[in-house]
Amino acid sequence: MLQDIPRDLETLRNRPVLRHIEGLSAHSDVVEALATALKPLGDVQIFCPDSQQYRYVVASTKGIIIALAVGMNTTGFRLDERMRSRALASGGLTFPECGPEWVSFTLFRDDWPRIDLEFWARKAYVAARELER
Repeated sequence: MLQDIPRDLETLRNRPVLRHIEGLSAHSDVVEALATALKPLGDVQIFCPDSQQYRYVVASTKGIIIALAVGMNTTGFRLDERMRSRALASGGLTFPECGPEWVSFTLFRDDWPRIDLEFWARKAYVAARELER
């Protein structure tokens, strides 16, 4: 059953992300990898509009979407400028569909080192916790 996006996520800051992921799906392996990375963090909410149909997944804190899982192998993180530069230097890609502060990582590549999702999840979490709403 399709669930409505939580009201606290319907903000100007989250609008580009929500527009981009509308109608997208996420492979369960990508969702599981992201959920594992988010587990040690504090106040994080995970939302999927329809897990039975393998729809996208977003994670938020303080009403700010900080991470997402889409497609067969993509995770994305909202990062501050310093961490965004580091993410891009270490194999991340710009994710302009979600906004200038977003970086995407391609998971499960056999020709590339494992992405440290726990590190990027923590950095996205800290950056969002430091933002004013």
